[in-house]
Amino acid sequence: MKLSVVTIFLLIAFGASAQRKRIIFPPPVLGIDKPNFIVFCNVPDHKNERVYTRSYYAGVDEYWSLKAPDSKECPTVKAELDLPDSLEIRPEFLQLLREVHINYTTSYLIIDAIGVYSDSNKAGYGHLGSNKANFKVERLVDVQLVKKKR
Repeated sequence: MKLSVVTIFLLIAFGASAQRKRIIFPPPVLGIDKPNFIVFCNVPDHKNERVYTRSYYAGVDEYWSLKAPDSKECPTVKAELDLPDSLEIRPEFLQLLREVHINYTTSYLIIDAIGVYSDSNKAGYGHLGSNKANFKVERLVDVQLVKKKR
């Protein structure tokens, strides 16, 4: 009896802690008619080409950008997130975009998207040209909200 009570307690405790942790899923595998996955650090090598990539979206005030998940590998690769008005965005993705802009000090987004990277505008992109490149999204594949570690 004592052993089963302890076992039940441990299952509940570990189950509750597992639910609190956010699982970050790998980029989804897309169909054969979609572009191959390109690591965000390598996206500048595919300028003006349709690519599928994963990036982190974070910022403060008017200064927001897409960066590589491990920005230490390529700290200068940043891009403005360009969501055209014609882009259909799933309601749950819109909610996550709103949430990250409200809670920018405690969260960021992981964005898996198909789009086109360009850097032809010498004045830059975004607020005061703070981003030297632009990533025009054709399709948001997945968006995940991540809480920053304190």
